[in-house]
Amino acid sequence: MFKGLFSWWKEDILLKSALDQSAHAIETAGRMFSLAMAVVTSGTGNEKIVYDMDKELNSGQIDIRKKVLEHLAVRPAQDVTSSLVLITVIIDIERVGDLAKNLVEVFQINHGVLTKPAYSQDIEAMQEKLENSFTAVREAFTGCSEAKAVRVMDDCTWVSNRCDIILQGVAGDEDLLVREAVAYTLLFRHLKRISGHIRNVASSVVNPFHKLGYKPDRD
Repeated sequence: MFKGLFSWWKEDILLKSALDQSAHAIETAGRMFSLAMAVVTSGTGNEKIVYDMDKELNSGQIDIRKKVLEHLAVRPAQDVTSSLVLITVIIDIERVGDLAKNLVEVFQINHGVLTKPAYSQDIEAMQEKLENSFTAVREAFTGCSEAKAVRVMDDCTWVSNRCDIILQGVAGDEDLLVREAVAYTLLFRHLKRISGHIRNVASSVVNPFHKLGYKPDRD
């Protein structure tokens, strides 16, 4: 589906630029996520860089919207679906940037890193899944690979489901201080939302526009 929508966009200078910027935005969001997680889990990440990269992401989103709008103004009857898909994708990417900032705020709320052994293994596993998903979804997006996109969706669904399970445990964990309980709750909620936005981007490669964000049809 995605390949058919965007195959000839690469021949148009304006639209190729919008596609390239979107791919770069995915990469930027992935770097923001890794930096933010370094802040939360080890205190080694650079908070200022995360905020600066978010500004870059926001500027890119505005520029992409402008380019798509300029294209539609010239050819209003052409590429409407493709344009809607790309705008939806860049909104999801921008939301990941916001959530990366929210992860940094978790560190600030907790007044330090989150180091409880009961949750460390799950956090590490989720971080690895999501970092790999950023790379894979970018490759799926630029290469129009439905197989890679489906794998990303599966991994993000795993993260989301695992977050739900762990949140139930956090709610009943009497060993956590109130501040820690709040911080862990926010952390897993943010991870769940990040996985959802990556999944939405992956779904744009697999699904028609009206089913973006939903499970792909499988045989």
